[in-house]
Amino acid sequence: MSGPPFFLVWSDTGLAPRYRHDSHGSALTEARRLARENPGKRFYVLVPTDRVMRCDVEHDAFSLAELALDRDLPF
Repeated sequence: MSGPPFFLVWSDTGLAPRYRHDSHGSALTEARRLARENPGKRFYVLVPTDRVMRCDVEHDAFSLAELALDRDLPF
């Protein structure tokens, strides 16, 4: 992962974020807009620091050449 995949704007006195910004600038612009419209409330620009995922399935792909080694199949 080269950089943060998204940014969120959050306030500890409001609802959970619902929009994922593609850039820091976009999130910062939104945080400033919300701060102007909601005097006294703090807005934070958040960025994920890690991503974790459980993978239960393993898949190995084989070339078609390997599958055609046995030419004596009746079909």
